[in-house]
Amino acid sequence: MNAVTVPIKTYEYDRPQAGMACTAEAWAKVPSALQNAERAELKERIRRLLKEKGAVLVAHYYVDADLQDLAEETGGCVSDSLEMARFGRDHPAQTLVVAGVRFMGE
Repeated sequence: MNAVTVPIKTYEYDRPQAGMACTAEAWAKVPSALQNAERAELKERIRRLLKEKGAVLVAHYYVDADLQDLAEETGGCVSDSLEMARFGRDHPAQTLVVAGVRFMGE
């Protein structure tokens, strides 16, 4: 599998209130937008791999819409953390692929 290097982008924003302890800058790893053909190819590859591996995809409400679509289209679910856990517990698939958000692990 090819590793993808994602550049770190810096975003500046206004401080909410003067004198408050806050940074005026944030950073995030943001991948470049995919072309429609690339997006379709990746989604098809994911569908195929889920089926080959007997896996099911669960996606949090806060993840990318493409991941949510894939979860629903392939028999997975889109929900909050608790319902994702319940779905995974009750689903017969041997492998559960979780598209979650950072706070789920905190």
